[in-house]
Amino acid sequence: MFVTTAAYLIYNPFTVVFCCYFTSQLLKPVLEQIQEECRILCQLSFNSSFRRTDLNSFLNWSQGEQEQELMEHAPTLYAVLQAAAVNPRSEKRKPDAAGPKHGVPVVTAASILLHSRNQFMNAHQVMTGLVLKRGGAGKVTFNRLLSRSMSVGYRTIIKKQTEYGADFDKCVNEWKEEIENNVRAEKQEPVEASQPVSPQQQRAEQHPGFKLVGDNVDLHVKPRYSTIAEGNRDLHYYNVAAVKHRIPAPELDKDKPIGTVDSVPWTAYLPTADDNETLKAEWRYLVGRTIADYIPCFGWFKDYLPKHLGHQYSSLAKKKTEVISLGVILQNENTNEGMASILTETHRYVPAVDGVPEKMLSGGDLLTCERQLNAQEDRADSDDPVKRWGGLVPTIEDFHTYINFCEVIWGLLYSPLSAGDTGTLYHARNFLRAFNVSKDPFKNVNDCTDLLEKFTTVLTVTSALEFFGMDSLDSQPTRHVLDDNVDTDPKVYMEQTLNSLVEEFAIHDGPDMSEPVKLTCSHCSKEYKSPGGLRKHLKAKHPGHTGTSSSEFTSDQDSVYNYSCTALGLCLLAQDFADARKHGDGGRLIKLHKFLMLYFRLTGKSKYAYHCLHVLMQVSCLLSPRLAHHLTWNRFVNKSGGPDTNIEMDREMEYLNRAFKDECRGFRGKVTDASVLRVGRAAQQLDAVMGAHDSSYQIKAASGQHRKKDSTKDVLQLIQHVHKEHIFRPTDGRVHFAYPTISRNPLRQMNLPNLHAWMKKTTVDISRKQIYRA
Repeated sequence: MFVTTAAYLIYNPFTVVFCCYFTSQLLKPVLEQIQEECRILCQLSFNSSFRRTDLNSFLNWSQGEQEQELMEHAPTLYAVLQAAAVNPRSEKRKPDAAGPKHGVPVVTAASILLHSRNQFMNAHQVMTGLVLKRGGAGKVTFNRLLSRSMSVGYRTIIKKQTEYGADFDKCVNEWKEEIENNVRAEKQEPVEASQPVSPQQQRAEQHPGFKLVGDNVDLHVKPRYSTIAEGNRDLHYYNVAAVKHRIPAPELDKDKPIGTVDSVPWTAYLPTADDNETLKAEWRYLVGRTIADYIPCFGWFKDYLPKHLGHQYSSLAKKKTEVISLGVILQNENTNEGMASILTETHRYVPAVDGVPEKMLSGGDLLTCERQLNAQEDRADSDDPVKRWGGLVPTIEDFHTYINFCEVIWGLLYSPLSAGDTGTLYHARNFLRAFNVSKDPFKNVNDCTDLLEKFTTVLTVTSALEFFGMDSLDSQPTRHVLDDNVDTDPKVYMEQTLNSLVEEFAIHDGPDMSEPVKLTCSHCSKEYKSPGGLRKHLKAKHPGHTGTSSSEFTSDQDSVYNYSCTALGLCLLAQDFADARKHGDGGRLIKLHKFLMLYFRLTGKSKYAYHCLHVLMQVSCLLSPRLAHHLTWNRFVNKSGGPDTNIEMDREMEYLNRAFKDECRGFRGKVTDASVLRVGRAAQQLDAVMGAHDSSYQIKAASGQHRKKDSTKDVLQLIQHVHKEHIFRPTDGRVHFAYPTISRNPLRQMNLPNLHAWMKKTTVDISRKQIYRA
């Protein structure tokens, strides 16, 4: 009976119609409620998060806020969408599944529906368009998603980019205004107050200041069809950023220079005995850490070695740096007119009070620094300090300096002829199969620096094995052993042993660079003031004798040992430079410029030697104490906030240039001035928007670091291979085929009279620059 009744109800047409009618009557109030909720959300008077597309709203983008808005103001719509999105069986199987549940699809579905109802409810569509634009999507992709109400059109995104980049320099102008107010406050006479403020306290509350950094950025545009009017184009622009100082020094004077060129002897820019001792201590730490990592029996060194080489501002150097991109200037720094326009554009960010600009640093690579100095010299006759760009003090940055020092190392140690010479740089390159490394480190910076790090490790460990008389990494030392029967502090033993190792293989004896050289004729003992005078005398009085032996050194007999010691010293110097950069140790880096200057001078890199000397003079006498402090310590960028994550400012500019070029690839060859300005000015704001988007949807941000494969096994194999040759054991008669007469210390080849004459002349020339006479 029951079965018959059920069948009757199912197949009875009247029953079907009744059920449909009953369902429609039930749905009618629900649909009316949803209509009312959507009407309220779409009203202009209701500030819906689905409508807001301004920059501030996108910087605070929150999927949770949008979901909360639906739950409070459109509960029926939210319940219906959630019912469609939730699978009860999946919920039972995985009730505690990690990650966002159903809020994201519900909010996304609601955004599409609301946008279909009202075209101005397009916050999600604009965000999707920005994601597509940052990913390099073309117009076709935009049109495809636009047709599905999932994105706005390409033109809308272009307008949004322009809108977001309108106030690209607002923050820097606020910095400038605050510094100007601080300067005015310092110049005003003190006013009596119930609680007087000391000058030190007043300065401590001041803005720490900032630095302008720039670099050229080049684009090569190839049209699909070349004509006489339109062919390949090389576009040259200038990218600028402002970097806020992290290590302020408000107590230091900012108006008067430290001294004059006459108050500081030129010998102060050469390495001193104290500098050598400091360098030895730093190398002792670097060598000790490497030995502890690779030789098991010395692993206990880690208990007595610091994790990082600290300095007086270590706590401040690990803070994140605030970098503001100022976009791209449509000028070429390689032309006089272009550099003048660049300086005019950047000088407007220099704080000025009563028409007098405050001195601030302007960093860049060698080309940028050189062009800026030359342009400022061209305006030296102007009475207006603003017109002669008197507020910008050019200074060279460290990334390009480091790579150029790598070129010095390559010039002294890298030769294809040494492929069969075990223990040479080229032999290590072939053994490790680092075939991307070439004669020019600039062609592949990452591979070259990676090879140099491995080669440094191999030399350090190999020298330690020879020093301790060990046959292999797993054996026990037979020389310089810690005697258990003698009451010796292990830390003292470690320091003394590492000191002896560094002195034996890395620190080399040589001439005292600061001692004046007597230019004496070896035939008649007559003295001369300049090398030219001595040469003229020898040519006139002693034909056939054109030199003096006062600065000449004979090469040692074992060129394999000499090469190894030279290589270890150069590699440790490069490693010390990189370690100082990572930890934001500007004081150590400035000291290393003394050594780098000598090697640049020795190998014919006269311009980098000039600018190394320029930096040393700026810190010692040319700049005010406060500006010299900023030049020393505020020369790094820390994007991660770690103790060893500092990078050079010109390296940060390289990253900004790469991001700019990636954005320009989306133009498909149609590069215009307007598009370049739009991309350059909105780049940083869009990066922040993408960061807010990723944070809201729990997307893990990229670390920015390249994950390296573990190359420890390769390095260990090379160590074993090299140690068989005992390259750090002096043996008469051994010769490297490519380096038969190499000296143990390359600086022995330095012509000291020429060095001293160059330094005396250059220090005077630099001090006469317009920027230091104003």
